[in-house]
Amino acid sequence: MSATAPRPRGWSTLSVALHWTIVVLIIVQLVDHEWMVDLWRATRRAAPIDATTETWGWVHIVAGSLILVATLARLLDRYAHGRPPYPAEEPTWASWLAWITHGLIYAILILMPIAGLVAWFGMIGEAGEIHEFLWTPLLILIGLHVAGALAHQFWFRTGVMKRIFLPGTV
Repeated sequence: MSATAPRPRGWSTLSVALHWTIVVLIIVQLVDHEWMVDLWRATRRAAPIDATTETWGWVHIVAGSLILVATLARLLDRYAHGRPPYPAEEPTWASWLAWITHGLIYAILILMPIAGLVAWFGMIGEAGEIHEFLWTPLLILIGLHVAGALAHQFWFRTGVMKRIFLPGTV
């Protein structure tokens, strides 16, 4: 996006769709995590794997891969179309906290699936440990992100939450 181009009023339709797709895929990851752990252990030990574990383990791999693709697509869309400005009535510290939180979420949503894919396809335990380690920071950042959205809605009263539900709105 050109430095002189006007900033969009709200998120693009694609960006909103990708945001909620990532949310759903993270919930899938939360639900099927234990099956992936069981699949990982059984595969490493050459132990028998039941159909449910294998199916849900692969769902985890596919969903994680889709999170990586959706995150990269969202970043490309954000670069191409820009991001809406932070509300003028928002305190500077809140804008900085939002900027840092979003940056860290994007970083983890890229690094975590890459580490998981390296672990799985390379059978590299250290990459698996990195992949698992990133889960807790991701959940903390998601909690901070949700808290920030709620603060915007109920404390700052900026109406900013509408942007992630209704593309193109302020």
